[in-house]
Amino acid sequence: MPTQHASRLSNVQGAIFDNNIIKQEKVKETVSKYLDLADETTTMWSVESTVIVPIVVSVNGLLAKSVDQHLKKLPLGCWINGRIQKAVVLETGRIVRRFLNLEP
Repeated sequence: MPTQHASRLSNVQGAIFDNNIIKQEKVKETVSKYLDLADETTTMWSVESTVIVPIVVSVNGLLAKSVDQHLKKLPLGCWINGRIQKAVVLETGRIVRRFLNLEP
C-alpha cells in the first residue's frame, strides 16, 4: 500500500501526497486512485478543496519533469527536490545492502 500523508496547507485547502516510486506514465492513474480520498479529506477537514500532488521519482533519484509543476502548488522551497532525491537514493542503497546481506 502506498505511503500516504495528508497535510493541511491552510485553513481552506488540503493536500494528498503519494511518494511512491512509480513510472511517469502512471501519474494520471495514480492521481485518479486518490480522488475518493481527496473527497473524503475535503469533507472530513471541512476545507474548500484538496489537491493531489503526485511526486514521481526513479530508484536512482531522478525526478519526473512534472514534479516542479506539482510542487509549485505547495508552500515549499526549492530545497525539497534535493531532500526527495536524497531520501530515495538512501532507501535504494539500504534495499541493495539488505539484498546483498551486507546489512544485518
